[in-house]
Amino acid sequence: MRLRLSKGLWVALLLVLVAALSWWLQRSVETESQSSIDQVRHDPDYYMENFESTSLDEMGRPAYQLDAENMLHFPDDDSATLEKPHLIVFRGEEEFWDIRAESGLVLNKGESVILQGEVIILRVRPGHGEALQVYTSDLTVRPDEKYVETDAEVTIKDGQGVTRAVGMWADLNRRRVELLSNVRGTYVPQNN
Repeated sequence: MRLRLSKGLWVALLLVLVAALSWWLQRSVETESQSSIDQVRHDPDYYMENFESTSLDEMGRPAYQLDAENMLHFPDDDSATLEKPHLIVFRGEEEFWDIRAESGLVLNKGESVILQGEVIILRVRPGHGEALQVYTSDLTVRPDEKYVETDAEVTIKDGQGVTRAVGMWADLNRRRVELLSNVRGTYVPQNN
C-alpha cells in the first residue's frame, strides 16, 4: 500500500523544510558575523594615568624612559595611545635626548613609538651650555635603536644658527642627522 500525501501536506512539509534551512543559515551567519566583530574590535583593556616606564641596557643602566599623562592599551594589536608623551633617550652619561609631543602611539611591544602633533627634541649635554633644539611633527622613534625619522618639516636651532628642511632621520647614538630635502640654513659666525 502506498502512502499518498495530499498536495497541502506537501506544501506544508516544504515550508517547514525551508523555515528550518532559513533558521540554520541565519544562525551560522550571525555566529560568523559576531566572531568577525569580536576579532576587529579595538577596545582598551586598561588605562593608566601619569605612567612612567624605564628600559635598561645590557649593563643595567637606563637606555630610555617613557612617560605620559595618560595611556590606553589595546589588546587586539598590543598597541597603546599616549597623551603628552615624554621620551628620554640616554646616550651614556654624557648626554641625553629629551623628546616631547602632543600625543603618541606605541606599536610592536614598544619597538616603535609614533609621536604625533608638535614634537620638540632637545639634545642635552650637562655642563655644555645651550641644548640643540629640533622642532618637527609626526616623528617615528625606535628607542632601542636610538633612531628617529620624519617626513615632516624640521627646524634645528643651536648656538650657531638655524637650519630648516623637509624630512630627517637621525641616529641619536652616533649623533648623525641626515636632512632629506629643501635644506636651508642661517649661520652666525662665532667671535674668537
